[in-house]
Amino acid sequence: MSALPPKENLRLIWTKIAACDPKQQSAISMIDKLQRIAQTIQFLRLPVIAVGLFCLATMAVIILNSYSHDGNRFLVPSFVGVLWAMSTYAFIVTFRSVPEKAGETLRFFSKLRRNLYRGWYWFISVIFLGTTATVMYLTNSLVSMWLRDYGD
Repeated sequence: MSALPPKENLRLIWTKIAACDPKQQSAISMIDKLQRIAQTIQFLRLPVIAVGLFCLATMAVIILNSYSHDGNRFLVPSFVGVLWAMSTYAFIVTFRSVPEKAGETLRFFSKLRRNLYRGWYWFISVIFLGTTATVMYLTNSLVSMWLRDYGD
């Protein structure tokens, strides 16, 4: 006996899959996944602020009090810490409250408004993906430069 469903069921499943837009479904599920991640790491919001402020204060002290090249040793790690703290805080704050999907009970304009609002979150998630890639590239470049200059 075969574990595969009959051909009629496969056709029904295929027509359901073909009838819906996969790009829209993946974008919507992506937003919901980002919301779940942001809600899960919500407890890190205050520690991220503390780390960001500490790194920013360290940068300020180094810039204002450093007279030699060796005094700038922790400037690059502090800058990278500020970048990641800002990125993490922006992620948590932005995606912690994504509006729900438009239900069948809503009227046309209510659905349109909710879908436009969710579309805005999709747009922000694409921008956030780009900024995360940029921060990763900067982190790689700055840390490799820092290790080349100060590596023991």
